[in-house]
Amino acid sequence: MGGTGLFLTDDVFDASHMASVEAYLAQEASLPAPVSSQNFFFTDQDVKNARINEGLPFTITPAYDFNGKPNFMDEHGNLIAGIYSGMENEVYHSLPATSSSQIKKFAKSPAHYKRAYIDTVYRKRLAKATERTFDAGTYGHELILEPEGFYDRYFRLLNAADHENSIHTTEALKDKCKELSLPTSGTKAVLIERIQATDPTVRIFEVEQYNHIIKNAGLKAVIKAKEVIEASSGRPSLIDSLKHKDVKPLLHKAPIDPIVWDDAHRACKTVREHEFANSIIQNGFAELSVIAQCPETGMMLKVRFDWITKDGIPADVKTTRSANPLMASYQFGDLGYDLQAYMYTYVGRLAGIPCPVNVFPFVTVEYTDADICEVFELCDDDWEIAERNFHRHIKSLAHSLENNDWPGYTRRNGSTLLRLPKRGRA
Repeated sequence: MGGTGLFLTDDVFDASHMASVEAYLAQEASLPAPVSSQNFFFTDQDVKNARINEGLPFTITPAYDFNGKPNFMDEHGNLIAGIYSGMENEVYHSLPATSSSQIKKFAKSPAHYKRAYIDTVYRKRLAKATERTFDAGTYGHELILEPEGFYDRYFRLLNAADHENSIHTTEALKDKCKELSLPTSGTKAVLIERIQATDPTVRIFEVEQYNHIIKNAGLKAVIKAKEVIEASSGRPSLIDSLKHKDVKPLLHKAPIDPIVWDDAHRACKTVREHEFANSIIQNGFAELSVIAQCPETGMMLKVRFDWITKDGIPADVKTTRSANPLMASYQFGDLGYDLQAYMYTYVGRLAGIPCPVNVFPFVTVEYTDADICEVFELCDDDWEIAERNFHRHIKSLAHSLENNDWPGYTRRNGSTLLRLPKRGRA
């Protein structure tokens, strides 16, 4: 037995050696650190990445290494071209690269691009109904493409319409106070507290909602939300306060408006019940972020695929107010979806994804007034127009950025001669 190990042979081993063997085995020794042999040492993440990329015609890289360092950026902050998984949406949008949204805005006019991406003017306002529609689209999108863990991240708020036997209004609270021989003065909160102190079995919707929020969001989050309310001059609601930046880290689950929740789930169900749409969103990856360099301008380009199959076929999922094909043709042209389709497939091919030419199905789902799913594809003529327009716009955008030149709809200094449409023409 030497200083570093135990070596025995069958020839000399007998019972007298057992004491030495037992003493050696009784030693406490730390496990050796992992050692690479000719640089062949793989972490669990390496193995996972290899499995993901097994059989793929392109290579997916995690957005971050095991230390949390971004793989999409070098030590100088320059973007690295590649196909990345696990990149947060807000991080993707902050990347210093040109997106399809920017190209579509520039296509409207250089002045529109300047207002949206260079100036600091913010004029966006959302009505509550519009906000609900936007939220339902966002959550529906998530349920369709990335349903894993959805119910661990969110919970449905109670809907007052489902609790008809509970007290909802101040007048009903006052009536209950009279019934219990209690004073009827005070705010709604005072009335609720008074009733609960006398008869805690009385069903009051606000109390039921409050307990539901504590159960799902967590008591610490609710306490912090109350502190936010007390510190605010606007007196936001408890539900709105749960969205505060100081409250979010404490949330067990984030609340979703019940109408938004139901709309999102119906949208998901509608897509999955559409045989062709459902077949498109199979055997692939959601939300892959792709960075590539434009060979014409040297600009960095970025796209984020809603879905892309392992064969490289992309698809986009859109929740919409109407999935009517007649309306969609106008909407697609107005919103520049043809430019989006071309840019996504173009940038995908630059990054090494074998995106087929002229293939980019749009899965659209309507859920507000009806539950309808339609799949739309662009005709070859529109693909050709989109290709010409994209390359013209990307070069013009590079020129505008270099020269700080942001004209409106035309580059003329004088007037534009108009030709009015013929009366009665369809």
